[in-house]
Amino acid sequence: MPVNIGFLVSGVRTYSNGGMVAVDEANAGGGLLGRPVELIVEENLEDAATAVEVAETMILDGEVAALIGPNRSVHAIEVGAVAQRHGVPMITTAATNPRVTAAGDLVFMAAFTDQFQGRVMADFAFEALGVTTAAVLTQRGEVYSEGIGEFFVNHFRRLGGTVVVDQSYEEGATDFAAQLTAVADAAPAVLFMPGPAAEVVLLTAQARALPLVDAAGEPTVFLGADAWDNAALLENEQASVEGSFFSTHFSPDTDEPTARAFVEAYRARFGITPTGGDGVSYDAVRLFLQAAARVGSLDADAIRRELQATEQYTGATLISHYDENRHPTKSAVIMTIENGVKKFYQQVDP
Repeated sequence: MPVNIGFLVSGVRTYSNGGMVAVDEANAGGGLLGRPVELIVEENLEDAATAVEVAETMILDGEVAALIGPNRSVHAIEVGAVAQRHGVPMITTAATNPRVTAAGDLVFMAAFTDQFQGRVMADFAFEALGVTTAAVLTQRGEVYSEGIGEFFVNHFRRLGGTVVVDQSYEEGATDFAAQLTAVADAAPAVLFMPGPAAEVVLLTAQARALPLVDAAGEPTVFLGADAWDNAALLENEQASVEGSFFSTHFSPDTDEPTARAFVEAYRARFGITPTGGDGVSYDAVRLFLQAAARVGSLDADAIRRELQATEQYTGATLISHYDENRHPTKSAVIMTIENGVKKFYQQVDP
């Protein structure tokens, strides 16, 4: 009888691929507790209510030993309550809002938090790029976008920078003339857009068409977050992201041995290069498998204690340890887009 692990994916993503690589590795080594491991995948979850329903079904009918994901924070917050209520360990994948672990002590994150990510991008803008003016455009009602935007604004101001525009737009918006006109009038050096790919494609295209420039007449630099690590944005011909920078979880160009092994296994299995979200999905499954193996059982509370005690985990990404809120202390990387291709720019340690 296999050990079933539920894997939830919000939207259309390749994240389950990362989880499958971890399962392949486990099964090649004899499985978990002498049993084969099976990943039960539900993808294209478009709203929190559906994610909750799927999670309930996985637990009650699929008898999953753990939930992995979902990747969208607004969904993960609701699914966490389901996992906690049923006493099932849960490790989110690319969800980054700090509130995703608020449901209780069985809910952990594999990704860094938006608080860390927002600070990383504010530091990068102020210190590495040397700019003192920034504008921020976020998606209204999206906890990921609003949360990271708030963290960026607060930290950038603490550093001594000026946020000249801090506005939002509705999900599904296609015309950003009002917001971009305000940004253009303020002439910031950077524009931070931590939103989903669909709107960022149009935002960047319309911003460049204005054109958007800083006080010296140079093109305003676009900044993003880990949601930008997405083919729907980076490979979209409409998007104008050349020369932009964004934070994400790992670089496929890494020299770290365990991360390198993951990248090679992923490419061999799927014929494409993994994204940062694929990397943390691999780590989320692997973290659970390793904790259960150390415990020697599927006892949820014992696995929780092992996860909380994690130190110096190495996988696609590195986790130093977990804090009291079950948020990982870990590094981020900053990528740039050069000649239409994302490239590693620098690593930022906590």
